[in-house]
Amino acid sequence: MMSGVKGLLTIRRRIWADCEIELLEPLRVGAGKDPVSPIDLPVLKDSEGRPVIPGSTIKGFFRSYLSRLLLAYKISGSSFIEVNGIRIELEPCIDSITEKKDIKELENLCVIDRLFGYSGRNISLSSLIKFTDARPVNPVDTLHRTHVRLSRERDAAEGGMLVRVEAVKEHAEGPTRYRFTMIFDELGDPQFSNANNVFMLLLTMLNRGLEEFIGGWKSRGYGRARIRLTGIRAADITDLLNGNIREVRLEDILPRR
Repeated sequence: MMSGVKGLLTIRRRIWADCEIELLEPLRVGAGKDPVSPIDLPVLKDSEGRPVIPGSTIKGFFRSYLSRLLLAYKISGSSFIEVNGIRIELEPCIDSITEKKDIKELENLCVIDRLFGYSGRNISLSSLIKFTDARPVNPVDTLHRTHVRLSRERDAAEGGMLVRVEAVKEHAEGPTRYRFTMIFDELGDPQFSNANNVFMLLLTMLNRGLEEFIGGWKSRGYGRARIRLTGIRAADITDLLNGNIREVRLEDILPRR
């Protein structure tokens, strides 16, 4: 899991968090150009032809969201945040990517790196949190829209250039919903207690419901969605050995005050 570290990263508990995404606007998660398709930017689909949201897209969304949230608190002058008894230290750093840090030692890893993983010249750490692909719960439909292609250099429309885009409708036979699961390995080492607490904060926010933008073309009327927690399962080391995974309530796994 980590180069040069032995005996530290022992799993204390594994948590499965089942979540649901409800589209509030059309969703644009794209695949590469199909040379035989009239659509310039088709949506990504699984082997059965259903539009899918890759786990990598969901992971990138949550990493960016949590990084921006914690950095905003740090920039405001806070050295920590505390929500419902969940305390998160904001030092020494939040996110090595955003803060442009080259980490050389384990104890200097930023809190987001500890949760989502880090790969640098000196050390590397696997992600403690994994995401399944999000697949539709009910039948979904797509729509096609034509947009003016923008020049990245001039940030302006390219003359005569149009692009035909495919997106998933926010409503077909009913509201369009996707389901996915987060799998989190809670580590027992004290150096990772802060990362554990960030995950607990994420679960708390999802339990209340999180309205955000996911996917591409967010500035053009795509991607607004509501994400919420629908269920939690957990297993400690003994449970994992015995194959005993239990359904639990959020309050059962939150840090005790």
